[in-house]
Amino acid sequence: MRTKLFLILILIFSLFSCTKNIKPTQPSKAPKIRVLLGKIDHRDSLLFDGKYSLQLEEAQYELGKKNAFFYLSPSKTGFKIYNQNRLFVFNANDIIRLTPLEFTNNKFKFRNKWYKGEIILQLDDNASILLINNIDLEEYLKSVLVGEMPSDKDGYLEALKAQAICARTYAINKMNQRQDNAYHVYGDFHDQEYAGLEKRTKLADYAVETTRGVVLKYQDTLAQIYYHSTCGGILEDINNLWSGQSNLSYLSSRKDVLGDTFTCAISPYFRWERTFTIEQIDSLFGNRFHRSLLKKPLTDTLRLRLKIDVNQRTSSGRVKSLTLTYADTSVVLKDFEIRRFFSKFNSGNLPSLLFKISSSSDSVLVINGGGFGHGIGLCQWGAMNMSLKGFKYYDILVNQYFPGTYLKRMY
Repeated sequence: MRTKLFLILILIFSLFSCTKNIKPTQPSKAPKIRVLLGKIDHRDSLLFDGKYSLQLEEAQYELGKKNAFFYLSPSKTGFKIYNQNRLFVFNANDIIRLTPLEFTNNKFKFRNKWYKGEIILQLDDNASILLINNIDLEEYLKSVLVGEMPSDKDGYLEALKAQAICARTYAINKMNQRQDNAYHVYGDFHDQEYAGLEKRTKLADYAVETTRGVVLKYQDTLAQIYYHSTCGGILEDINNLWSGQSNLSYLSSRKDVLGDTFTCAISPYFRWERTFTIEQIDSLFGNRFHRSLLKKPLTDTLRLRLKIDVNQRTSSGRVKSLTLTYADTSVVLKDFEIRRFFSKFNSGNLPSLLFKISSSSDSVLVINGGGFGHGIGLCQWGAMNMSLKGFKYYDILVNQYFPGTYLKRMY
């Protein structure tokens, strides 16, 4: 009898200890979020696995099984859905819903990704078909989590919980801001990477389920959420990129450390180096400003002057503005323009603006930097390192990356 009582007390204590940092509220269902999967300007296709219903005024049609594959195409007066067996034609102002008849088993494929939930089709102002996925917010988050953070190690669980709360808070903010729009969020880097069903993992699903409905709040409103891969050891102030946010003290510039080490030191992008030859700089200059000096006659290019002056750095040390002088031409690059200019075909844009410039010879430019992304808010590799070291998700969020905020369960 004593043993049973002891076990019950331990269970009660565990339940309360896990939720002590979350302010409770009345439980309710998760809202639906509208995710833009793509804009269709020419013929595209949909593949159904399971039964979907198309309800029109004259009748209800079932899609799937023998009619599993359909083409979608905009037309001069609207758009159409068709295959070898059926043709549906719609006007420009029609909004069409394809609803799963058995939600747990049904899915659809669009542009090589599988998704759950309802499909909404309508035209935008440019006569492109908008393909929108209307889905339970928690189901959406399970595919976002694997698109935004590695979920291949059990030790990342607390970081994944923190990421789930960030992604949920971000999504609800967008749902509130765009409630009258056709869709709430883009399904890609414009908002959050929506990876589809194939990429989902049990660990990421569990992180979403165990934080269901939990968001970050600041004072009486939802916190503004930003996150990035690697801060390089110092977080950026939001005002250095977007003005008018002076009251958001939790998004200020500060060192990101654990004891005497940088929190994201385990990231492959914690420190990096890129080199550029004069030929590569000339190509970049030509692509961006439509002027290549190396292609001119030799008599005009005996001496090419390349000089880079950093005009301004932010409080975190990131480059805000620089002047690039190439031969007789000077241009000023600011913010993300800098990262986009110093790009390479095989490695993309410059990882971050936290860098210094030097030269290894008369014809080779060297950029040494740290971090990946804008550096504001949650540092994902820092969160993963904290998770590996035993920190809980509320330590990662409230104590490390969003100080002054608190957790609350909305549903």
